[in-house]
Amino acid sequence: VYNSIRIMITCYVWMTGFGNFSFFYIKADYSAVRVLQMLWRLNFLVLFLCLTQGTTYILYYICLLHTYFFLMVYATMRIANHINYTKWGLRIKMGILAVIIFLLWDVD
Repeated sequence: VYNSIRIMITCYVWMTGFGNFSFFYIKADYSAVRVLQMLWRLNFLVLFLCLTQGTTYILYYICLLHTYFFLMVYATMRIANHINYTKWGLRIKMGILAVIIFLLWDVD
């Protein structure tokens, strides 16, 4: 059961990340208002629960995952956003992101 739940959480985080990617790709809204709205929606209730229930933030790790991947997608799409619509621009950015993730998590 534990592994099945982990797979479902992974799928949900991926779908949320793809939704954020699609939003930035279609709307190209990289404003600070959009970022703050997303961070507020992702973290407000968890912060409220932590303060009122006396729990730690890491207990709600799914919110941390969503926040991290939202910021990762935002940074990837925002940096040099003029090349997002070229034939190779977004592919190169995703390749660079994959290398950065590999270096951070898999290289000692």
